[in-house]
Amino acid sequence: MERLKLKIQPVFWLFIVVAVVFRQGYFATMYSIAVLLHEAAHYFAADKLFYRCKEIRLDLFGAVLYGDFQDVNGSDRIKIALAGPLANLCLCLVCLALWWVFPDSYYYTEVFFTANLTMACVNLLPCYPLDGGRILTGLFEKKLGAKALAVTKWCTVFVSVAVFCIFVVSLFTSAKLFGLGLFAIGLFSGAFVKGRQTYERAFIKDRRFFLKKGMEKKILVFDKSSKLSDVVKRMQGNFMYCLEVMDSDMKVIARYDIAQLEHIIVTVPLTTALGEIDYSKLTAVG
Repeated sequence: MERLKLKIQPVFWLFIVVAVVFRQGYFATMYSIAVLLHEAAHYFAADKLFYRCKEIRLDLFGAVLYGDFQDVNGSDRIKIALAGPLANLCLCLVCLALWWVFPDSYYYTEVFFTANLTMACVNLLPCYPLDGGRILTGLFEKKLGAKALAVTKWCTVFVSVAVFCIFVVSLFTSAKLFGLGLFAIGLFSGAFVKGRQTYERAFIKDRRFFLKKGMEKKILVFDKSSKLSDVVKRMQGNFMYCLEVMDSDMKVIARYDIAQLEHIIVTVPLTTALGEIDYSKLTAVG
């Protein structure tokens, strides 16, 4: 597990100050805790699946987990995205249990319960880049492939327009849900967020930088049916990696040193099975 950094943007402190001035400091604190626990759940799920996580960035609109997630496959995408809302729902259940055992605790935890329930419900909307949109993309990927993200973004447009229509209707009532209008605009903008589908190879340059200070070498061993993306997921931390590929009889059928493995990662599609890689042809073309 790599060390995760927490970066707090200046605008977040402004949010806290404004909340305190308007006597909403407790609400702001409970909301911030719910947001951080939501992102922490994403982090533990991603780390468990061997994705490299870098930092949690806290700003005015919540928190975001940053890392190397550009090559997350369908099932992993769903698991990581679900972790956040499920954590919030579990915290809601904890609050309900606490109220049942200690009824007076309701007055101190109601805000925390509401913050977690809101986080879970909003993030489960089928809109990109919310968790629900990532889950929907993961579900579509098996049948639609690269078109899955485009379909999810069309769903985002549909939901955002529907929410905005509710806002317009509210203007003719006593409710006037101005916040809902801003939320709809935010959802709509998500349809134009660029989703990268290819893995960033920057980690190779990172390793060469740390090589100046000395690095350990590790050998990864995989079955020939494993995909190249499985290898990349295991390449975490400041190490230099070699690769051995084995057949069903546990015999080594291919060995790649550090330079060869990095060359393969850069030039071969990450969905390729390790047994299908012919390095002699690869170097001839390269």
